[in-house]
Amino acid sequence: MQFSQVVGLKDIKKHLTQMVLDNKIPHAQLFLNQEGAGGLPMALAFAQYLVCEQKSDTDSCGECSSCQKAQKLIHPDIHMTYPVIKKDTKPPISSDFIKEWRNQVISNPYINEYEWLQSISKEIKLGNITREEASQIINTLYLKSFEGGYKIQIVWMAENLGEVGNTLLKIFEEPPEKTIIILIAENLEAILPTVISRTQIVKINAIDEKDIIEALVNHHHLDSQLAEEYAYIANGNYRKAQQLVANELETFGDDLKEWMIYCMRGPSTDLIKWTENKHTKSREYLKKFFEYTIHIFRESLSSKYTDNSLAPHVSKSEIPVVQALKKYISHNNLYQLIPLIEEAAYFIERNAFTKMVLLNLSIQIRKILK
Repeated sequence: MQFSQVVGLKDIKKHLTQMVLDNKIPHAQLFLNQEGAGGLPMALAFAQYLVCEQKSDTDSCGECSSCQKAQKLIHPDIHMTYPVIKKDTKPPISSDFIKEWRNQVISNPYINEYEWLQSISKEIKLGNITREEASQIINTLYLKSFEGGYKIQIVWMAENLGEVGNTLLKIFEEPPEKTIIILIAENLEAILPTVISRTQIVKINAIDEKDIIEALVNHHHLDSQLAEEYAYIANGNYRKAQQLVANELETFGDDLKEWMIYCMRGPSTDLIKWTENKHTKSREYLKKFFEYTIHIFRESLSSKYTDNSLAPHVSKSEIPVVQALKKYISHNNLYQLIPLIEEAAYFIERNAFTKMVLLNLSIQIRKILK
């Protein structure tokens, strides 16, 4: 992938290319980005720039042998680690899913963790990066470079390292010569402080609205007015803008609408049936659903203070839900609701009994909103 294919983020691109031109590349970097801002595309473009045989001051050539292999995710000196799920008796490692990874990332490098895990398993599982994967990283990076240049290790969604990160501290601090390690994460608090202290943080903030508009017009062939609307709703998240184009957000909206009806007006039996149906969803789906719920709650509160009928950063299909909820959402109860929802997500992530977590949360939401 070339820098020119990464949406926006001109300052970050200039910073990374300048490091290479000045020959002052930190051996371990942490790309800390908001979801949909392009941490993975940026890391892929940077890796390709490092191995490119005919790079310019601003980008890789995209035509040399190294670029061709990097674009197909088959360059022997660019190694990828990502969260995976167990599919047999042995602990999984990233290479077990390399075919699926290449298909997904080449198709859309802005893929999020939920979409990736859904593509490799429909079961209720969370992804992780195993201790065996960490050993694989160490063994691979201590081998000689296949093509005589840089060896690059990319760790996507590095939050999944957890305590396993401790086994990589030495190689983060003193990697072999011409070895570059790039961690990509969205939640700094989920990464061990010992890991953070051994990396240089590169903050990748939300993409400028004008850059998302340009990408939607050029790559998705939207007219400028619709592109502006989607870019505004996406609020710096290019993946969300893509989902708006493809109408992929409707499932969350329908589930939330149904949930809120049962929480506020429906009989308890309907609420119990809803939790019984939803507890079979994957844990990653429920985590995303809770994030979406918090987003809609916040926008419902914001809509009380806007002059027009369109609340900030919601689509037209979401306006009726926002308008209905704003009667019930206040500053006071939002401060109660958000911690409850975040706590539920925390318990589900740690394999709590999903049905009980959902039912308990629903009952508490009902009490607060009523």
